[in-house]
Amino acid sequence: MTLRSAWRGVFALLLLFVTWQTLTPSPEETDSGLALARYLAEMLFQSAAHADKVAHFLAYSALGGAAGMGGLRLGGRRRLSVAALTVYGVLLEYLQGLGGVRDPELLDALANASGALAGFSGAFLIEKMRLRTKPA
Repeated sequence: MTLRSAWRGVFALLLLFVTWQTLTPSPEETDSGLALARYLAEMLFQSAAHADKVAHFLAYSALGGAAGMGGLRLGGRRRLSVAALTVYGVLLEYLQGLGGVRDPELLDALANASGALAGFSGAFLIEKMRLRTKPA
């Protein structure tokens, strides 16, 4: 198994997990998982009120990073992977509203998109640094 294959597996598992978390009718059952997001929201914004947005950002950062490290491409272009993750995040937010239990939020979709971009960009930079330090 290559390193890229392993990252693609990580991406697939994260995608399943994020999808499940997003569409779970009772997010209170997963509230303990937001401890890190609450801590970071407190540090960044002096309030835990934005922990949900931080959690969205972190989840999609992980997805974007795994997609980047896995070299995922759509139509032969890596950039389209970020666009697809953004559309997926917006679609999941929309689907939340269909169940009537949770409400879709534009800020969640924006946190998803910015997280995907940040994670993918980070993976891209890591790859570039790795290529520069690789012996010829």
